[in-house]
Amino acid sequence: MNKFFHGSILGLIALGIVACTMSQVATEPQGNLATATPAAGFDLPAAINPVDPAAIPIGDGNVSTSAPKVGSVYACQSGLGGVGGAEVIGPWVDTAANTWDSTRKVKVSGDVSWPNAAFQVAVSGDRRVISGNDLPVSHGTGVFPIAANDPAYAYDRNPNSIQAQSINLSLPANPTVAVTPICLPGGAIGILIDGVVLFNALDAPGRDAAVHETLDEQCDGHPQQQGEYHHHNVPSCILAQTGAANTSTLVGYAYDGFGIYVERDRNGNMLTNTNLDECHGRTGKVLWDGRLVEMYHYVATLEYPYTLGCYKGTPSAGNGEPQGGQNQPAQGASPGNQPPQEAIDACAGRPVGASCSVGNMTGTCQTPPNVTQLACVPAGGPP
Repeated sequence: MNKFFHGSILGLIALGIVACTMSQVATEPQGNLATATPAAGFDLPAAINPVDPAAIPIGDGNVSTSAPKVGSVYACQSGLGGVGGAEVIGPWVDTAANTWDSTRKVKVSGDVSWPNAAFQVAVSGDRRVISGNDLPVSHGTGVFPIAANDPAYAYDRNPNSIQAQSINLSLPANPTVAVTPICLPGGAIGILIDGVVLFNALDAPGRDAAVHETLDEQCDGHPQQQGEYHHHNVPSCILAQTGAANTSTLVGYAYDGFGIYVERDRNGNMLTNTNLDECHGRTGKVLWDGRLVEMYHYVATLEYPYTLGCYKGTPSAGNGEPQGGQNQPAQGASPGNQPPQEAIDACAGRPVGASCSVGNMTGTCQTPPNVTQLACVPAGGPP
């Protein structure tokens, strides 16, 4: 039985892995992408000012807590300034030009396999049900914590190890656009085709994470404090499978239910911020559950904010709810009224009701009274 979708054709359709005609369904090995080629009459816009992978604009400072805008992250938390990311600016950064070279960036070494990785997607009624353990089903990872003899250690000394998580999501199968855009939390905002959760484009101090955090050479991921392995963009190992010109490929789901796509124009260029709206998406024809439909969708880019700038729809209850980042209080919260930081950290990026633990105490992720972010609450309430 295949670990990626347990042999389910429904799972393949749910991920938009379909061939060029609507009567065909691709049966690529699970964990790999089949390119979704537009049907007759389907055409993608030309990329406006295509981005050079060797000179990507740095996104530092392009974050707002008041309103969304193109090329920016609309963040829920106001207290950006946590600890994390690279400690030294690497040679891949051109401070004079304010660009970075993705082809030169140092990456964490190693190839750790995860034979117990699990990921499944199914549509049940009007819901898309996603389950897994956040371990990559289609690739390995680097060695974490970063070893002292790893070249990446000179720039980033990530001390965290990768740990299995519990993912149980229920998203709208046919999402709708909200009245107004919704801010992004500091934790998970979606999940990608490799079974790994997607964070927004910011590191803990509020910088461009793709620039400042050292990611692994296998598929551009790393773990946070609770061992939650994650991406901040659509990683290189997935992009490498979407290189055909004039194609649109579904590579994941945001927590409001909308799909995340890689779209390339007739010249093979990925679309850019200029092609997209303030939430980093557009409305157009895409393959969705085996059908060609016109709908809103997010579009991955080489440039910041990479996947989402805000939620265009309403995130499902418990999925991506506005909350504080990994190291800072939530917007509008008073630090003196906050639960212990360990309790907050235990629920970073997790949905309401998720199991959690702090030391020997076990509980669930809840929003305590007079607190605006999730924390690990023991059975019976706070001690």
